[in-house]
Amino acid sequence: MAITVEEIGRYLGQTIQDMMGRPAGKLVGLTADAKDEVQLVQVARTEGEVTQHSITSVRIINGHPVLLQAWRVEAEDIKKEHGIIKRRSQALGLLVRDGDIDQSEYNQLRSNYEDIHKELISKRDTLVGTLQEEEAKLGQQIKDLQSALTNNKMLYTAAEIDEATYQAVTESIRAGLEITRKEMKDIDNTRDSLQDIDSLETVESPQPVKPVQPAPVTRSSAPYDIPDVVVIKMKEAT
Repeated sequence: MAITVEEIGRYLGQTIQDMMGRPAGKLVGLTADAKDEVQLVQVARTEGEVTQHSITSVRIINGHPVLLQAWRVEAEDIKKEHGIIKRRSQALGLLVRDGDIDQSEYNQLRSNYEDIHKELISKRDTLVGTLQEEEAKLGQQIKDLQSALTNNKMLYTAAEIDEATYQAVTESIRAGLEITRKEMKDIDNTRDSLQDIDSLETVESPQPVKPVQPAPVTRSSAPYDIPDVVVIKMKEAT
């Protein structure tokens, strides 16, 4: 969905956050096309660097601009494209089943969708590798925060910092741990959701139903069966 200068321009000069609520910098600039639709945004980082991002990385959530990580945007794009070709592939199956298109046209379109699907699988696999790298970084960050938490407690126990400092630092570290664990959970959920694109379900043409053949009748060998022929011997008169 296109975002106009009017829609996002009101946030210029304000802090833009990421999906975890962490400040990513200040929104300091916009680049728009002739239709007044924003294409790029410029963000001034706290260290002074100005970075540029596609407008596809920006969302307005609860009245605040949010900057999405690149992997989130890519995951959304992959799932969106997969949903489109899946629906079209299913519609194609219905058309050939009902005789609205011939088999050759079906085969051609079906082949095109399968090629697109293969490309999506390749993009998904690359993105999963990126997610694993991000997860490893977050895992190390959790270890560092836990180490800082232990060190902070040691300093307090040794009376090298006062209680107010200890409580303030501890609260900050625990908040960081909570956010990092939440982000790891998001990555895990994203990876799971990407597994759905493995299949490209279709509606196949109905197969003719084979008539059911009656089961052959077999005769039991039980002693009480009635024989086909009964011989009765008459006693001769004397």
